[in-house]
Amino acid sequence: MKYDLKKDGKPELNKTRRPALLTVPSHSYLAIVGTGDPNTVNFGDHIAALYAIAYPIKMAYKQMSPHDSHYTDYVVPPLCGDWSISEAAINRGNWAKTDFVYTLRIMIPDFVPLALAKTILATKQQQTEDNLVRKVTIISLPAQEVVQMLHVGPYEEEQRTFDYLTMFLEDQQLQRTSKAHTEIYLSDARRTAPDRLKTILQINVAPK
Repeated sequence: MKYDLKKDGKPELNKTRRPALLTVPSHSYLAIVGTGDPNTVNFGDHIAALYAIAYPIKMAYKQMSPHDSHYTDYVVPPLCGDWSISEAAINRGNWAKTDFVYTLRIMIPDFVPLALAKTILATKQQQTEDNLVRKVTIISLPAQEVVQMLHVGPYEEEQRTFDYLTMFLEDQQLQRTSKAHTEIYLSDARRTAPDRLKTILQINVAPK
């Protein structure tokens, strides 16, 4: 059976255009840290470095025998991005896209042995001269309480969705625990018109 987070992880992804409070379970991820304007080739190179590891892990898992899980294959989960701005921008009180600090992540499905993922990562990093591939790491994040909502449209218009999220927090007596936010990309920006892009916007929260 083939696992697809977009289909099998519906509660976690919450692909509806209404804010929702939920718990994102603990997962492990491939991750890479970057800075600067996402509308640059450098940002695309960071994404490519993640997929250069994600797909070999998928293929190695598919070739395993036997599988401990009833899933024998999977669709590589969607790309996530954790976004904040640099300390310099915070200190001066204003920012531009060049001040972005981001961590890009791709989830490693829970049924994939972490030892397998680590072996593939180490092997690929030894075989390559690509400095960005060598910067990919495996991280584990704890379960987190979040509020999230589906944004449909250009990335530049995300503020209107954040406004809905802010109103939801006020109604539910919640507060943000970080100024950073997470974006889960359900569309391929290279093949999708800007007004049809689907992105889940997610913020960490706690009761007031």
